[in-house]
Amino acid sequence: MITIVSLELTMEPKYEEQFTAFIDFLGFKEVATETDESTRLKILDLLLSLSTLRGEFDVQSTGPENFKIRQIRPAISTFSDHIVISYPTKPISADTGFDERNTAYFIRMHFYQLLTSIAAAALRIGFLVRGGATIDKLYHTKGVVFGKALVDAYEIESQTSIYPRVVLSHQITNRQIWIENQTDIIQSGDGLYHFNYFKSLALSSAERGESYASNVKAWFEDVIGIVDKKLQELENKGKLKEFAKWAWFAREFLSGLEQQDQHILKSLGVFPEAIPWRDRMVSY
Repeated sequence: MITIVSLELTMEPKYEEQFTAFIDFLGFKEVATETDESTRLKILDLLLSLSTLRGEFDVQSTGPENFKIRQIRPAISTFSDHIVISYPTKPISADTGFDERNTAYFIRMHFYQLLTSIAAAALRIGFLVRGGATIDKLYHTKGVVFGKALVDAYEIESQTSIYPRVVLSHQITNRQIWIENQTDIIQSGDGLYHFNYFKSLALSSAERGESYASNVKAWFEDVIGIVDKKLQELENKGKLKEFAKWAWFAREFLSGLEQQDQHILKSLGVFPEAIPWRDRMVSY
C-alpha cells in the first residue's frame, strides 16, 4: 500500500528551482497487453493506488508554537506508467528555516521513502522502476508539469539510467551536500550516482501494524519467486536486454538485504539465504 499525507494547498506555485524526479515502470506495455486477467487487475490496483498520490506541493505546521511539526507534501503527477515528483527547494527552506544542507537532507529522505514504497508495490506484480532526478527550474501544479527539470529528468531515465535505478544528474552530484556521507545514495561502477532503495524494499513493503511481519514475509516470498521466474524466462527466451536489467536488480536487491540487520529481517520472516537465485549471482 502506497500512502502519503493529504494536505491542502497553501502556497502559490511558481516556475522555480525544484528537485524533480521522473519515474517509469519497466516492461509495463508488455505486461499490460499480454498478461492474464488476474495480473491486469493487479496492475489496475497499482495504478489506482498511484493516482491517490496526485496532489500539489504544500507545507503545513501542527503543534504548539515552540514545537511545531511540519508536514511537507511534494507535487506529484501520474500518467499511465509514469510519475513526476517535485520539491521546490526555496519554499521548503523558507518555511522550515532549514539551511541548504538540512533542506537537501529532508528532500532526499522524503523522496527516498516514497520511491521505496512505489518500487516495493510495483515489484510485487512484476515491474521494476527506473528514473532520473535533477534540480532545475520547474512549474508543477494542477496537472501541468513544465520546465527544464522535467526534460532533464526524463532524458536521464530514458537514455542514461539503463538499469532499474534512479540516477542523479550532475546538477545534484555537483552539490556535495546532497551526496556526501549518505547511505541512501551510492555510486555504481559506471560512475553514476543513484538512490539505494534496494536495501529498504522489504521493510517498506507493508504498513506498520499488527500484520506488519506477516505482510512483509508474504511480500518477500512473492517477489523472490517473481525475480527467479523473470530471470529464467528472459534468459531462456534470449531477451538479453531485459534479462540484464533483472540480473542487475537481483544483485542489488540481494546486496541491499545483506546491508540490513539480519536479526530484524529474520524476525519478519525474511531470509536472504532462501533466495533461489542467490547462488547464480556469480554467473550473472
